[in-house]
Amino acid sequence: MALSLSCVSDVLARIAGARDVAFATYSIRPDGPAQKALLTAAKHGAHVVVTMQRDPYKDEDGAIYNAQCAAALRRAGARVSLLPRDRIPFHLKAVVCDGVAYLDDRNWTKGGREIVVADDSARDVALARAAITRHAAGCSRTLAMRKDAALEREAALIRRAGDAPVIVESEYVDGSPLTTALFEHAARNAGTTLILGSWRHYTKHESALIRSLRDAGVKVLETGGNEKLALAGDTAWIGSANATGVYSRAAGQIEWGVVTRCRALVKAVAAALRRDARIPRDAP
Repeated sequence: MALSLSCVSDVLARIAGARDVAFATYSIRPDGPAQKALLTAAKHGAHVVVTMQRDPYKDEDGAIYNAQCAAALRRAGARVSLLPRDRIPFHLKAVVCDGVAYLDDRNWTKGGREIVVADDSARDVALARAAITRHAAGCSRTLAMRKDAALEREAALIRRAGDAPVIVESEYVDGSPLTTALFEHAARNAGTTLILGSWRHYTKHESALIRSLRDAGVKVLETGGNEKLALAGDTAWIGSANATGVYSRAAGQIEWGVVTRCRALVKAVAAALRRDARIPRDAP
C-alpha cells in the first residue's frame, strides 16, 4: 500500500486519457475542467461512471449545475447517478482511474488549493469504487469512507498527540468527536488551533460553540477556506468530512478520511495550514 501526493491537474489529465473512470463529487461547475475531462474520456469510449448529490445542502445553484452536468455526460455515454440527500447523504470527492484511487478534500477545483491523495492499495481502491458506484461506505485500516469513522480517526490523532500542538482546519464546526477532542486537548494546556472558513456566517449555535472553544483555550482563526485537515507532529489527517455532527443519517454520510505519515502529504498539509492560518513563510 502506498499513499502519495497528487494534484487536480494531474488527475484530470489521467481521467481524460483513461479507459475506466469512476468519479464522485458533491457539486460540479458546467463546462469546468472536471466536466471537460469526463466528457473527453466518455467520448473516447472509456467506461465512465459518475455520482453526485442531486440536492447539495443549501446550494440551489449546485443542484442546477449537477443536473446540467449529468445531462451532458449522459449524452456522451457516461452512467450518472444523482443521489437524493434525504436518502443517501453523499459528500465524497474521489475518483478511481485505471486502478488508482484519487481522493480530494474539495470539489476538484482549478485553483490548486486542495490536497489530492493518490492511493494504489487494492483494498482502498475497491472501497473507493464501491462508494462511488454502489454508494456503499466501508473502511480499511488506511481509508475511512463514512463520516463517523473519518472524524473518529481525526479525533484519535488529536488524542494521541499528548501535549504536542495540534492544528485543525474545517469548513464547518458543530458538536462532534473532533470538537470533543479539541476541548480535551486544550484542557491539557497543549497548543490547540482550529481554522474555520473566513467566508462563513455562523448560526447562533455555531457561534456559541466557537466561544466555548475559545474559552477552553482553543485558538480559533476564521481565516480558512473549505479544506479539512489536521496535523500533529509528523502525522496528518486529510479528508472530506467537516467537524460537524455524526448523528442519524449523517453518521453514515459517504465521505473519506486518511491518517498518514507520508512525508510529502504531511508537508503539504503543514503548508496549507500555515497558509490558511496566515503564518508568514519565514516565520519559525
